[in-house]
Amino acid sequence: MRLQSILAATTAAFIAAGTMAVHAQEEPVRIAAIAPLSGPGAFDGQLAVEGMEAMVAIVNENGGVLDGRMLELVTYDDKGSPEEGVSAAKRAIEQDDVDVIVGGWFSSVALTMKEVTRDRILTIMTTSQHPDTTREGHDWLFRLNATSTMMSGAYSQFICDRMDLESIAFITINDDYGRLEVENYEKLLSECGIEVLGNEYYNKDDADFTTALTKLRAANPDAIYVSAINTAQGATIYRQIRQVGYRGTTIASAGNMNPKLVELSGPALEGVYSVSLFAPDSQDPELLAWVAKYDEMFDNEPSFIGSIGAQSIEVLAEAIDAAGTVRDYGELAETIRGNEWDTLLGNVTFDDIGQAEQNIYLIQIQDGKIASVN
Repeated sequence: MRLQSILAATTAAFIAAGTMAVHAQEEPVRIAAIAPLSGPGAFDGQLAVEGMEAMVAIVNENGGVLDGRMLELVTYDDKGSPEEGVSAAKRAIEQDDVDVIVGGWFSSVALTMKEVTRDRILTIMTTSQHPDTTREGHDWLFRLNATSTMMSGAYSQFICDRMDLESIAFITINDDYGRLEVENYEKLLSECGIEVLGNEYYNKDDADFTTALTKLRAANPDAIYVSAINTAQGATIYRQIRQVGYRGTTIASAGNMNPKLVELSGPALEGVYSVSLFAPDSQDPELLAWVAKYDEMFDNEPSFIGSIGAQSIEVLAEAIDAAGTVRDYGELAETIRGNEWDTLLGNVTFDDIGQAEQNIYLIQIQDGKIASVN
């Protein structure tokens, strides 16, 4: 009996060791993070990847997915360029054999990159707001951020109802997103009686906006709406608005507010409104857990850009477990569409074309901090 017990114990130990070895040898789930890590949007891309890395750490600390497979983030620099985004997506799929892709921080990149990923790999786009990202997307493509149309509908209502404006002018990024944004707001704000006095376009590499802002100041609008998609340019525009002598109301476009922007803009951003999916003063336990992990790992402060990166990882991890698969993209996509996901930004669902539906919060800079507004 004693020999049998020893043999049984030895056999059990071998089985346990073998099971552990199988788990240890299982390939990680490789997630391509395609973001602007150089060029004008580099800081924003850094925030995005940091947010994803913090959520990857949380998922892995809780056992990964599919009974023990860890998540691995593979980063690529799209430089904020559509051409570089396409190149990165091709490299991720054809050379590095990643399992899924997260990208689309800029609309111009998302609109071109989705044609590479179509029918090849499941893709989650993040902060891109152009409606065509999902409206002309594909069966395995999803987008977390609200579209520019969704954002402008919510934001314009607040501007019309609560800001007591008679006139407005715009300074707008000269790309697909910027042109659509100013078109949306010109229509919506005109409908509620706010006169549009002009718009000045700028390019993604511009660093001096004083000529455009001087023209807008001369039109004497009650407010200037700033459509900015990266932190460095945004901060420069907000400071230069004050430097050219404009003292009216400044309105920030949706989704680009973060603590570094507030710091770099200084007093020029005080009192400025925006809208975001990220309520920084939320007490949601999942958000607090991510903020704690982010603070542990990185020096930057948590931001909307980082939180939506984290949300992409959270949705993917939960969906992979629910679907029981990584590479059956049809099954994985149906699982994402067919469920409500409890995330650090609250509950999120996806419609038939992969567009997320989730809360949009009004925020304002108060005493140098981003705060929610009721």
